[in-house]
Amino acid sequence: MSDTWNEGYFTDEGYTYSYSREINPVFQRYCLLLRGFASLESSESYHCELGFGQGVSINIHAAANPGSYVGTDFTPSQAAFASTLASDWNSDARLYDDSFAQLLARNDLPQFDSISLHGIWTWVSRDNQQLIVEFARRHLKPGGMLYVSYNCFPGWSPAAPLRNLFSLHDRFTKSASAGPDQRIDAALQFSEALLAANPNYASSVPNLDAKLQSIKGQNRQYIAHEYFNRSWDCMYFTDVVDAMAPAKLDYVTTAVPLDAVDPLNLRPEGMDFLEGIEHPIMREQARDYFVNQSFRRDLYVRGATRLSTAEQRQALFNTRFILLQAPESVPVHVRGPAGEASLQTEIYGPVLEALTANNYTPKTLRQLSAAASSLASDDVLQALNVLIGMNAVAPCQSEAAEKGVQARCNDLNLELCKRSLLSDKIQVLASPVTGGGITVSRFEQLFLIAIKHGQEHPAEWAQLAWAILGEQGEVLVRDGAPLASAEENIAELTLSAQVFASNKLVILRALNIV
Repeated sequence: MSDTWNEGYFTDEGYTYSYSREINPVFQRYCLLLRGFASLESSESYHCELGFGQGVSINIHAAANPGSYVGTDFTPSQAAFASTLASDWNSDARLYDDSFAQLLARNDLPQFDSISLHGIWTWVSRDNQQLIVEFARRHLKPGGMLYVSYNCFPGWSPAAPLRNLFSLHDRFTKSASAGPDQRIDAALQFSEALLAANPNYASSVPNLDAKLQSIKGQNRQYIAHEYFNRSWDCMYFTDVVDAMAPAKLDYVTTAVPLDAVDPLNLRPEGMDFLEGIEHPIMREQARDYFVNQSFRRDLYVRGATRLSTAEQRQALFNTRFILLQAPESVPVHVRGPAGEASLQTEIYGPVLEALTANNYTPKTLRQLSAAASSLASDDVLQALNVLIGMNAVAPCQSEAAEKGVQARCNDLNLELCKRSLLSDKIQVLASPVTGGGITVSRFEQLFLIAIKHGQEHPAEWAQLAWAILGEQGEVLVRDGAPLASAEENIAELTLSAQVFASNKLVILRALNIV
């Protein structure tokens, strides 16, 4: 493919149909609040996503949040998919296939409450990075937030030459007739052969071969965009801080609630060392050395405003939270850079019990602290942040905002469930409660269609699902082997439907997805 328009970006393979919760404004505002910073929030808000990929996240957030959305992805096929999905549920989101330069040249854009770019910064040229910063300078409101994720040093230092090898092989040895998957496999095989020849580089980097084997097992769409773009500008945290300065953007925190739980991230000597660093930017950069950070998810604000302790405490106590899975499904261990920790039953038991009460309905921190009265409110909050980090709990938006977007979520979810009749590409639905996406598998979406049609029993849901899958020549797999007969497939689907009915359905109802 010609590079006349794609600037070396790997456009021969479309991106995945994944969802990113970090782009959710509700989640972003909570991360700011957790660190004591104010954020903008209004029903007349405007949000922008730069480089939206297949557009799953931007469609979810355009449905589940008040306000309006604008986004661009300069790959036409991806912009077309995202725009068609938006049109099919009657969204007013404005989705373009503009380059960053073209988007910057527009004179019809509003001032945004938030601008988000996930998995974009590292994979574009320095010129495009400057255009992104200029776009934020012109179009982000004072007090608005910018989310950016990127690969970083020091964590990437050992593997960066390996990544460069993939890209160079594709650039200089690719065959004009080879498809994207063939080109990716050829580069991986070349790199594997090079490491087997025992270069000094391989002997200087521990576990490099294991890293390569791990990459080989990943989704080819992800590998294409992670490792095969011509541009790849890995930076230190402070490099990005400096790059954002012309847009008057202040770094405030990460979009990773687990980062607020120091014992999971730092050993005692590391905590002691960092406490001795006065400047917050230097302290954050030094922290990356202790955790060997390779990928950052950062939030910047244009004119960061700190809340008083009383203001932050009141806002946290008024924040609602919801459990996203049955308590027995929540892992009993959590892992961080400092190692693995067990969830203490005497703390997490009462918190999970309180979250489960009244059919999983959302509850404020004040309500949860009252229900788990044996615990200090700070312990309840830390437990919630660990559970949020594990994606077992989510912060919620206000009840007024939830009611305002319910109809839009219904429209999008109906369209997504319709698409599950033919494809398993999108396995997420929109929740007006969290303002974001909730993982719902294709089978579960088919069960929801059955429920929508008045079918009450799991056996009926399984029959509907099999009628669709069987007609398309698809079968289920159990213990690594495909199920041959219709009876076996229906029995397996019935088991799945029974589990769905007893566990997940009540949660989806609490999330106002059903």
